[in-house]
Amino acid sequence: MAGDNLGEIKTGTDAWNVADGYTKLKILRQLIMLDRWDTIAQFGTEEIEEDQQFNDNHLRKRRCEAIQRFHSTIRQLLGNVKFAMKKDDHKTVEEMLERIKVIDEFMPKLYEMKEDLVNHDEIFEINEKLFKVILGILQDIAVKLNTPLNNAGLIFRTSDEIDLDKIMQDIVEGG
Repeated sequence: MAGDNLGEIKTGTDAWNVADGYTKLKILRQLIMLDRWDTIAQFGTEEIEEDQQFNDNHLRKRRCEAIQRFHSTIRQLLGNVKFAMKKDDHKTVEEMLERIKVIDEFMPKLYEMKEDLVNHDEIFEINEKLFKVILGILQDIAVKLNTPLNNAGLIFRTSDEIDLDKIMQDIVEGG
């Protein structure tokens, strides 16, 4: 039968470009998660109302897990974008990766699990001094990473011309 193309697989020579998906999943999502892990590392929850759901021991565990995820997410993000960085930013990104590696040896020292000898409850203690130092380093890296990401065109498009009318029209149209 002519025109019956059921079951056929169309092939072509179009290049398969996954840049949009890659930037949304491997870069944008990681950037969003960095903010989430930062907030939970500081407070144990993202929203004030959530605080009542957890006891102090559980909040301390959540804070430690969040800082570990913060650390891991920055490492993943740096790995995901390193290849796309401008040559002038390679040294900066390498320095960030080195700072992340240094943190590796201190992460296991962030907390200690103990047992209450009277009622045998688990006590989760954070080394707050070390925690604050590591969190500060991670926050600093997260902030400084925005510049090389932007220089590479991964945050804002690189263009000499800015069409404010087009930007406003996109906003009006919801895009």
